[in-house]
Amino acid sequence: MWGAAATQALGNIVTPAVQVGNGIVGCLRSKYDYVRNLSENIAKLEREERYLSSKEADIITMLNRKDQVMERTRECTTWLDEVQEMKDKLQQLRNRYQNISRCFCGICPIHNLLKLGKTIVKKTQEIIALKSRADQINIMIEREPTPPVPIIRKHTEKIDNVPSLNEHVERLLKLLKDDNLKRVGVWGLPGVGKTTVMENLNNKVRDTQLFDNVFWVTLSKGGSVRKIQLIILEQLKLEVKGIHDSNRIADMISEVLVNKRYLLLLDEVFVEINLKEVGIHDDHEHGAVVFAYRDRDFCRLMDDHIKIERLSNDDAKNLFQKIVGDIIDRPSYKKIADRLLKECGGMPQVIKLIADSLRNEDDPAVWRHLLSDMQSPGTEPVQEMQELYKAFKLIYDKLPVDKKPCLLYWALFPPEYEVYQEYLIECWKAEQFIVEVRKLGDARDKGHAIIRDFEKKSLLERGSKAGHFKMPLFLRRMALKITYQEEKDSKFLLIDGEEIEEQLSEEEWEDVQRVSLIGQKLCNLPNRPTCSKISTLLLQKNPSLTKIPESFFESMCGLKVLDLYDTRIISLPSSISNLINLRVMYLNNCGELAELPPQVEELKSLEILDLRSTGILTLPEELAQLTGLKCLRVSFKQNFGCPNHINGQPKELIPSNVIASLSSLQELSIDVDFKNQSWNQIVDRVAEEVASLKALTSLCFYFPRLSCFETFIENCISWKRNSMGWEGNGFRSFRILVGNHKADTFLGFDFFGYTAERHLRFSAGEEDIPFALSKILNKALSFELIGHHRAKNLSVFGTEYLKEVEACTIEECNEIESIIDGTIATGVLFEFLQKLHLINLPKLVSIFRGSIDSMSLTKLTTLTLKKCPKLKCLLPGDMIQLLCHLQDLQVEECFEINKIIEDGGIVQSESLPRLKNMELYNLPKLLSVCEDNSFEWPSLEIVKIKTCSELKDLPFSVENAPRLRVIECTTNWWNKLNDSTKDRLKDLHSIT
Repeated sequence: MWGAAATQALGNIVTPAVQVGNGIVGCLRSKYDYVRNLSENIAKLEREERYLSSKEADIITMLNRKDQVMERTRECTTWLDEVQEMKDKLQQLRNRYQNISRCFCGICPIHNLLKLGKTIVKKTQEIIALKSRADQINIMIEREPTPPVPIIRKHTEKIDNVPSLNEHVERLLKLLKDDNLKRVGVWGLPGVGKTTVMENLNNKVRDTQLFDNVFWVTLSKGGSVRKIQLIILEQLKLEVKGIHDSNRIADMISEVLVNKRYLLLLDEVFVEINLKEVGIHDDHEHGAVVFAYRDRDFCRLMDDHIKIERLSNDDAKNLFQKIVGDIIDRPSYKKIADRLLKECGGMPQVIKLIADSLRNEDDPAVWRHLLSDMQSPGTEPVQEMQELYKAFKLIYDKLPVDKKPCLLYWALFPPEYEVYQEYLIECWKAEQFIVEVRKLGDARDKGHAIIRDFEKKSLLERGSKAGHFKMPLFLRRMALKITYQEEKDSKFLLIDGEEIEEQLSEEEWEDVQRVSLIGQKLCNLPNRPTCSKISTLLLQKNPSLTKIPESFFESMCGLKVLDLYDTRIISLPSSISNLINLRVMYLNNCGELAELPPQVEELKSLEILDLRSTGILTLPEELAQLTGLKCLRVSFKQNFGCPNHINGQPKELIPSNVIASLSSLQELSIDVDFKNQSWNQIVDRVAEEVASLKALTSLCFYFPRLSCFETFIENCISWKRNSMGWEGNGFRSFRILVGNHKADTFLGFDFFGYTAERHLRFSAGEEDIPFALSKILNKALSFELIGHHRAKNLSVFGTEYLKEVEACTIEECNEIESIIDGTIATGVLFEFLQKLHLINLPKLVSIFRGSIDSMSLTKLTTLTLKKCPKLKCLLPGDMIQLLCHLQDLQVEECFEINKIIEDGGIVQSESLPRLKNMELYNLPKLLSVCEDNSFEWPSLEIVKIKTCSELKDLPFSVENAPRLRVIECTTNWWNKLNDSTKDRLKDLHSIT
């Protein structure tokens, strides 16, 4: 203890002190007590010090655990400060006398002992008083309510006149009014306007007073949980002096916000944020968070998310004109301005940068020079684009090594060109960007994952057709620049922008690695270009190209990808034999190509050959030599009626043993016109050869006779082998047609659109349902029943075999009365069905009869009925409860139908929560959509009505259909509505 030294010294001098004390007057006896009781007083001081420290700790604990509606008093703060001062003085006292034993050797300095003893007694009394005073003060009082901190207005550009961006702000406002939505993601490319949208949202929220507190945090320069906490603490004016534990700070923030209406806006987020570490919790009833990310992956845990799209053409032009002025309407500038805007790709940040650089610039040469710089891939990005280039480069640099060449490959395609994903994956594999996969199916899986990753990072956009993607123009420019910088030793021949009509010189072809001349007006090619390094040659969509020089391919031994799709070539040159490394060749849609040269047998590396829609009437026997071929696509729909004879004898479409010889074949597509009698004569033999292929995983095949199909399923080696694999049974993907019927297209079908698609069409007329069909049906994702005249419902197929079906079409089946018969089938039916099309069913009276499990049809999103003349009520009460995901409803030419939704107490008002579009065409007896005015239509946006003369009322209003924005109908029909309906609907959006 701190007094031990002094006590020891006291023992050494006590006798002399007593002797001295006998000769001193009584007034000195009290002072001597300070010395005589020194040990006892030191012990008492230490005891009282411990009590004081315990009292201090109790008060601090109480303050730390306090309700946030309370705060410490000034008295309490003063007391704690005095305690700290007392501790400091005691420490000084310890330091002062720590060597007291050395001070007392020799003659005793009695005055030092007296001073020590007196100070100890005094400090003890002060500690006791200080401890007692703690019981007399108020430690906490109720906190004065803090007025909400005003929302800090952002000085951003108003976007009320930019609908492309403003609609995102309005949608976010609607989402934030829903207390059930706690987390909303905003994502898109750098420069697309995320921050502008967020800033305008901040200001709109301020005006609407939706929230008491709005916190804005920009995390672009390495933000963290601590940064978010500090901004929230500062705005809430919370004192955390001396508290460094982030968990304690998070608890304080949570206690303050738990009952508040608050919005946290996190801009430029690059990494996932654990909101619980901040103090933001899901049980905060009135709190919400909006994140702005570049990568859609961050939105996977959001309650909802919005992609910020590029500006529309009109908005882009308006923004550009607002900065540069009306000069863009002058003839000398208009065309340049249009091309500049095209290069900007609808990116508001790019548009602003380019427009600012041209503000007050009235020399068209400067405009042309800027355009040239933007289009030139070999130069550094123009100064105005440097920051965006760096942002794109940052995304590119973070990609795995194997994905980088896949992304740069997009630069080979023209601006805004929509590329079919399966085609692109085949090119990637041929170029060996996708390695370590033996099966085409595995390569497709990996390719799909890469494309989805690019899409999530906003590097790609979905095209107008299913399975097609495109790269935004300005990103393509960035990709080109990176390609030229990183592959300086490589040479590329890309014709970008204007079409070329003159022949390219052989010098331009010399030593090129990749050539892309897509969609040009090429008439001629060089005779023998020197390009032994070439790996990709894209010549598709050149309708003027009719001839390839005989020696054209002689120095192209390294070529891996050759695309001649949609050209008018009439033959292939013999020099094709030099393409010893060619892996994929596309000749599809070459309608003038009547035959393949015999030299095709030299293409030993060829893995994919596409011969669909050519003029070829029969496969050459030389194809049998391509034992490495993994994918063959061929069609016999063009010119199938033309004669094809050799020595007076008709030649078969597919010679014997050609298919059987292709032992490596994994994917086979033989598309045949149903009227082609030549196919009917050889189909049994061809099916037998296909059944012998051991590696087959994907098949497109037409079986005109049921017997042929049954034999195939019974003998198919690959089907049986796959049945023992991880996939369950059957092929990875298939399009199988059984039976002869005039319908020759699949609704929304694209065989190579999705690697896992499995389609079955059965149109066997009067035939019974064979067990072999059930084996296929059991794995079908899409099922079409067309022209079958025996089944009264799908239950005869065995509903257990329909469990995986996601899309179903039933057409021209004269005996169908219902789709499901609940008196026959039990359990969950059509659990995963998303689309149901019922067309031309003369006896259909209901979609199902009897009872049905509550999990049936719950995934249905699209329901279409056409030409079902006996149907009177579409959605009875017990069915409508199941359609919780229905989005699109179309009813057409059902002449007896009188109501869409059956009236009655069973129908709940929120039974169609996701229905967006309703189309009612040519329903002459329709009286009502729903007579129950309490029925709610929370998602309904578009209603289309045509030729429904008896329909005099609509059950919609601003209250029960808040999102309804258009009712498309004829003027005559609208005028015949009753007045109350017209009054109720007149404030809705435009009637057309």
